[in-house]
Amino acid sequence: MPLMNPQSRQWRQLMSAAAVTLVLGAGTAVMPGTAAAAETLTYATNTAPNGLRGAAEKGFLDALSEVSNGEIEVVPYWGASVMQGDEILGGVSNGVADMGYININYYPNRLLLNGAFQLFPAGPENYADIMSVYHDVYDQVPELSEEFARQGQHIIYIYPYLPYAGVFREPVTSFDDFQGKRVRASSQWMLNLLGDLGATPVSVPWSDTYQSLQSGAIDGVFTNYDSLNRTGMDEVAPNVLTSRRLWLAVPMILTVNQRKWDAMSAEMQDWFEQAAARAEKTFGDYYANEFDRIVEVQEAAGYTVTAASAEDIEKFVSLPAVESNRQTWIQSAEDAGAENPAQIIEKMKAIIDNGSSVSGS
Repeated sequence: MPLMNPQSRQWRQLMSAAAVTLVLGAGTAVMPGTAAAAETLTYATNTAPNGLRGAAEKGFLDALSEVSNGEIEVVPYWGASVMQGDEILGGVSNGVADMGYININYYPNRLLLNGAFQLFPAGPENYADIMSVYHDVYDQVPELSEEFARQGQHIIYIYPYLPYAGVFREPVTSFDDFQGKRVRASSQWMLNLLGDLGATPVSVPWSDTYQSLQSGAIDGVFTNYDSLNRTGMDEVAPNVLTSRRLWLAVPMILTVNQRKWDAMSAEMQDWFEQAAARAEKTFGDYYANEFDRIVEVQEAAGYTVTAASAEDIEKFVSLPAVESNRQTWIQSAEDAGAENPAQIIEKMKAIIDNGSSVSGS
């Protein structure tokens, strides 16, 4: 049998699985006089336990421990210490980790249907309405949860990013200023929208984005507001354009291996649901203040922060690529064997439009 390349993804996953096995083995050795948890689970994510994402994910894990009175113990692996972000879907499916953070954007083919969120550039502005839309979509469009089930996992928690914002090396005060600028975004759908604005859409790996911005290889980055601030990209590109209405529609998802879920008692499954409800409320308090906190920090640092005008937003959501993206997605979904993907779009649009009108009232 040929030797495995130590730099290969398969090798890293094998070593990760071995590390998880060792931890679980160590976790079953209970010191005299202490009680063992009824269930010990491992959790993989690519974020640190701080910042917006850390607050959301740690809040859920803490709530799970609390509502179960310690009967469920989670061993978290923060900062991609077990798997990179784009490896976690497969890692949870094959048991490298029991639970994991899933960014739908990383899996345009395996989570094609869930990626339909990206086809709706405008959405609710406040946290409660965003979460209501997420819950309604997953309740009323079962094809999305079924897609996760086909990946061998069950959704246990959902949370949002902050809305889209842009940071630029040169002054930008409206979408008209995107003209001719090389702008990085994370998905093909957003890149198409940027092209309609007259920008040069650029796809750069996230790990290379800061250096590309700092060196001038790109002129700006358009993504969720919290990530721009957390990574310090606003330091090298201090011209900021914000928007509350252009939500980053894709929800961040926490899942558990389906076999693990099915093996749990009804009481344990109920603890997960209780923890999700408790964490959602707690994180909502954090989320509600984070946008304004970042604005204050940036302005105090001397950055130029401009809120996109209502006219600018209407221009953005009316770009031709909004409709062409949906038609392209429908064709891709049909080619992949999805039944009536146009109906999925219709259902999601009705839910999102309703949530947005409530949020704006």
